[in-house]
Amino acid sequence: MTTSRENLRNLCRRRIGDSSPPYTFSDLQINQWINDAIADYTIHFPRILNTEINCVDADCTYDLPSDFIAVIGVEYPSGDDPPIYLTRRNYTHPDFWIEDGFYDIINRDSQVNSYELWISTKPSTDESIAVQYLGEHAWLDDDSDPCTVLDRHLELITLFVRWAACQELASSEAADPDPTSQNLGILEQNASRAKQDYREKLEAWKAVGATSETASWSLDRWDRVY
Repeated sequence: MTTSRENLRNLCRRRIGDSSPPYTFSDLQINQWINDAIADYTIHFPRILNTEINCVDADCTYDLPSDFIAVIGVEYPSGDDPPIYLTRRNYTHPDFWIEDGFYDIINRDSQVNSYELWISTKPSTDESIAVQYLGEHAWLDDDSDPCTVLDRHLELITLFVRWAACQELASSEAADPDPTSQNLGILEQNASRAKQDYREKLEAWKAVGATSETASWSLDRWDRVY
């Protein structure tokens, strides 16, 4: 099932007890919190996406999608059976440009997503490159926009919005506190609990998806070392 921003906002309103007019929080506020939640969700659960790049004769450099985070695999030329995957190698390696079968990912601007794929093989226009990568979840700019968060993870979005709403109430009270009231302390405590609820649920879902693996690889002095 695909959830629209409107449905997700209504779900969030029910979670924070603000589902009937007059609303405590505006649609604009909740829409922003939903996008903030999606941004945080992307850090922990990025999408697995695929893109097909049409090659140009002798052109070894290609732009990657703006939602690119990290590469999973690069198949070149795409469509072979079995598929042929390139090996990642630092483009500064002395043999990168004289041996076929390698690629590297270059970020031209650290302030924005401007990643490029560089391949060591000179391609031709009748070929293409298939890239599988980790990508960002789309922000929701319109009520009809579909949410790409997994349905089973939507509770994370509502818990994040609940936390943001509690923070907003505490911040508003702190801006003009009543010295005779304990309301500020209660609101801050509610915000702390909401944050804890979100973090606990997030860690629980991360634990569900975690796997234990052993990997081996070979390095030479030109390859990246982490």
